[in-house]
Amino acid sequence: MNSYNENLHSSVLSSLESQEMTKKQLSSQLSTSMFTLYYAEGAEIVAQEKLDATTKMYKEQQHINNVVVKNKNMADNLLLSANQQKTYVTQAVSNMAVCASNIQIASNSIVRLASDIGSIYSIINAADYGTQIYQQALEAYNLINKTAYIAEQTSQFAMEATASISEVSTSTVADGAKLTNTSVNNLLQVTTADLTATTAVLTKDNDTKAKASIATRAAEGAIKCSEVEYDASKKAYNYNNALFNQSLVVEVPKQFDPAAGTFSVYFDAYRSPFSPEDRDSETQNKGLANPVLSYNIIMVKDSKKSFFSASNAELLVGNPAQCKSIPASQNPDAKGKYKSSIVYKELRDSDNDPLVLGENYVAFLLIIFTENYKKEINTFDEYLSAPSETFALTYTLKTAKNIANSREQASEDLSKITFSVDKEDVLKANEIDYRCFFLPYPDDIATNEDLETLEYKIETMELEEEIKAVDAEIKSLNEEIEILNNSASQANADGAKKDKETDQDKQKSLSLKSALADAKEKLRIAKSQLTDLNAKLKEVKEKSPKPVKNSNAFYFNLNLAENIPAGNFTSAKHHKAASGQEFSVHIDTTTTDNFGNPLIEDKSYIPVVLSYYKGSENAKTKYTNSLSDWQNTTPIPYSTKEISKSSTI
Repeated sequence: MNSYNENLHSSVLSSLESQEMTKKQLSSQLSTSMFTLYYAEGAEIVAQEKLDATTKMYKEQQHINNVVVKNKNMADNLLLSANQQKTYVTQAVSNMAVCASNIQIASNSIVRLASDIGSIYSIINAADYGTQIYQQALEAYNLINKTAYIAEQTSQFAMEATASISEVSTSTVADGAKLTNTSVNNLLQVTTADLTATTAVLTKDNDTKAKASIATRAAEGAIKCSEVEYDASKKAYNYNNALFNQSLVVEVPKQFDPAAGTFSVYFDAYRSPFSPEDRDSETQNKGLANPVLSYNIIMVKDSKKSFFSASNAELLVGNPAQCKSIPASQNPDAKGKYKSSIVYKELRDSDNDPLVLGENYVAFLLIIFTENYKKEINTFDEYLSAPSETFALTYTLKTAKNIANSREQASEDLSKITFSVDKEDVLKANEIDYRCFFLPYPDDIATNEDLETLEYKIETMELEEEIKAVDAEIKSLNEEIEILNNSASQANADGAKKDKETDQDKQKSLSLKSALADAKEKLRIAKSQLTDLNAKLKEVKEKSPKPVKNSNAFYFNLNLAENIPAGNFTSAKHHKAASGQEFSVHIDTTTTDNFGNPLIEDKSYIPVVLSYYKGSENAKTKYTNSLSDWQNTTPIPYSTKEISKSSTI
């Protein structure tokens, strides 16, 4: 590998590793924000329950205070976002200025090189016209001119971007946010003072609720910021991965079964940086048309990815047990992508070890080029991609289903929850714990649906704004074309009346034709952009989470469920009167919700079941726990009254 390729490959590796590390750091930050929000919401729920139990006489005052607290928290988040925007925009202005300067320097160097090559070509044209060296000089001359033109365009774009980002006004927004925040803080102090004038007990409970609510709103703002930053890092990684690493992605099914398990590897077809049209028609070598001989996928342990090289990969080509090969004759899909299904038990890693559940792996893509292409580009190295994102194959435990409740008359049990689970063939019964939680179903809290759909809502809004802008541009271009057509028609009519067309008339006619052609080309590009944006918007909407029954449920997921302490859940047991995989959870006055608080009369709860592996610690990484579909499980009101309603615990 020559020094340029080595430096480029090293830069790509460094960039992707840096972005993957950033993404992992932001993922950890998101997890921290998630737990902060969860416990803040728990504190707020508890405070609300105590407040409701204390009195219902001051609903109006409490409502006013809650509204102001919400506004205060929104103002806090607004101030945080405005300051963050100010910082980022300032940094962006500086970065774009440096970027534009560097690009200009590079552009100047390329132009100077183009000038030198032009001089060389002129000399050869005069001295050796028609010879082989003349042909090579002509090709070099054409390619450097094309490169110089692109460099000039890039320099122009950089300068325009610098000018655009400099126009963004952030100080005004930050000052307005600060003023709003101060005003809302003042308003909160007034409403809190009014509320303090009530009874001592109500004041104490309400103060607890207000503080919990403030903490919750702050946690909501923090997790939304974390989600936005994490989503941005994912998009940045995916963008760079698409540009520099063939969009190499490993996709493991959510419900992975090792018995007949397969996972997929996706990557883009290789595209040569130069097309056959860039070569002279008399050039005999046709390597640019079909550059690839085969694509080869190799699995490497994550701990050894830094030591894996192209030479290691080339030794494995031709060994189907360690290298999955795809011939270039196999056509990619309509989007230019390849998909390769890997059978878990049929492929070994680069060390010739079988793939193991729970082990972290990465995938490498080795592209074998044709000899003609190597000769064409005068480089005889194969292409080894950067490693994919780290992935692990794990067995996902079966999910609880058919969750229902029943009340047994003349029994010590107030109620019980029943559910069924498919039999686990690979685990013993004592290795699985089915944990049942009761999630309070409150109102007036940032919902799970809000946070789960945040990324899609932001992306949808961005695309809709872009579509509006392109629509406006198309409308403007249509109007411009209509005006130009009318002007051209008028010019033709005026010219027909004259005996002889003047130079001025010819110049005007040519100018109108040029402007009309330019406007039509812009219209064509705008319509193409609109088509692409509409297709992307449709794809985003199709991928967005489907509506759920419990749209008001607070934020909850598998990670949170796995970390709930022992006193806050009830382990299920085999149903006495049932056979097979049916379980029941008995409820009594000591049963608590997921936050450890006693169940409250007539309050609704969502029963949730976690399938949890409790076997050997060494084998934990091989299994993934699963959570029941709690977002679509009907909430059940808790009651200790001797009634037999099927909807009551």
